[in-house]
Amino acid sequence: MFTISGAPTMKPKQARLKASFPGFIATLESEFADFDYHILSANTAPFWGYPSCEGCEDMCAALPEFPCGVPPEPCDLVHGAGVTYPIGKDASNERCELASGRRYITAGQPKLEDAFTCIASMGTNGAELVAEATVKALADDIKAPGGCNEEFLRPDALLVVVAIQDTFDQESQGTAEDWAAALVNAKGGDADAVVLLVISTDFDDPNGVCPYQGTITEHELRNWTKLMPHGHFGSICADGYADYFATAATMITEQCEVFAPQ
Repeated sequence: MFTISGAPTMKPKQARLKASFPGFIATLESEFADFDYHILSANTAPFWGYPSCEGCEDMCAALPEFPCGVPPEPCDLVHGAGVTYPIGKDASNERCELASGRRYITAGQPKLEDAFTCIASMGTNGAELVAEATVKALADDIKAPGGCNEEFLRPDALLVVVAIQDTFDQESQGTAEDWAAALVNAKGGDADAVVLLVISTDFDDPNGVCPYQGTITEHELRNWTKLMPHGHFGSICADGYADYFATAATMITEQCEVFAPQ
């Protein structure tokens, strides 16, 4: 599961993220070729569209690439639901072609890189709240039969979460402890069945990649990572994120070797 901030400040970071996609897909197709994976990009926006285009017809004059006349599907409006139509400035602005018929990619998806790029190109329409979106994407109602993320989470699979936001995510509901508990609870209390990768600012680290700003507010996304036995934190100011995905892939492989299905 990917939860990707769509804040306006994310534009250069999303460019680096997209540049890392080919390496991520290559890893899936080589190291995980025999895995029955599901890939979901959770909706981090509790709204549809781009606020400044409200009331326009067909296209937004200020943002010609934004097709504001597109009617949303019910799950397009659900915070935490799998995204199949990223909409807004710098987003895909099209319905992604997913062979599964679900709101996530499954193994065997044709043109896997194109499909993943489509669902993960969240744009810069102001959506953040990556931790909150992660929790909501795993809630009982959304993953129940008939829910937007039905059958995404399976008892015989690891849960891998990649959360990407260039702030501390001070606005998400709950605390790092709550978010960690939600991941573990989603896997029946088995923390060893969860791998968490957070890519965020490291302004609070004097040895970080981002310019150090001294001791500042509590970094809940970093704390979230520390609370998970199989968590990894990467700097969003790094030149690229391929190395972080490679580290996560190693962690996934290690956990799959010891994972006992529920």
